[in-house]
Amino acid sequence: MIRYYASVREVSRQIADAADGALDAYRSGRVVEEPQITGRIIGAIEDRIGRKSPSDETLPDEGADALRPPAFAEKRLVVKAHRDDPPYPVGGQINWTARSLGTGAGVAGEEKRHGADLMGILNIDIPNYRVTKGFLSQAKRAEPGLMLRHQDWDRLSSQCEKMLRRTPDAFVWVYSKSAGIRIFPAESVLALKSRDIFDLYSRSVLRFFEYHIECFIGDRRLNSTDIATLDALAEYPVEAVLELSAKP
Repeated sequence: MIRYYASVREVSRQIADAADGALDAYRSGRVVEEPQITGRIIGAIEDRIGRKSPSDETLPDEGADALRPPAFAEKRLVVKAHRDDPPYPVGGQINWTARSLGTGAGVAGEEKRHGADLMGILNIDIPNYRVTKGFLSQAKRAEPGLMLRHQDWDRLSSQCEKMLRRTPDAFVWVYSKSAGIRIFPAESVLALKSRDIFDLYSRSVLRFFEYHIECFIGDRRLNSTDIATLDALAEYPVEAVLELSAKP
């Protein structure tokens, strides 16, 4: 993205503050499952910096019906020039759209098919710069120093494999009561043997969205929240184009 440092940091800070605040419901035990936590985070971001689209569903606060976040929720971020940024004409904006992947049977089993439970699409449209790109993520609960159970780790590894067949921009969002929200590359998770995901490098929500908006993160092929976008990528998986080797 064009260098509007202050504006990018401000938008990212608003997103991070909203997400971190939403995690309090998990810390206090008011929500337990990953889909509930993700739903809270999406809702908090929306309340802080966006507005609902007419198609949004209402997310119940508690109960079985709260196990999935809204199937479709749109966050519209209006970019305003910060006083520390170079001036640009009025009218630029950033739209972030998030889709929660379904868990039903058959064709409704989107998460099982693609490994992700969230698809985020970022659209930047400002003077002299325009791009649409996205990422996939899978949410997990974990704490530093504690290994995931073998079956949980195997499931997470399988989910990472599926996401990476769709896009290299695949991540695991970890919800931790002690460490907050930490974001790990799916590629690193697959390489880890210890089953303690906190052995890996991670990024905060703030840093992740700074990189995302600055365009260090994001796949241009992920340009829509329509599930057909992922289904198409399943037919044309990512191919390796560069191999790097590292030794101690």
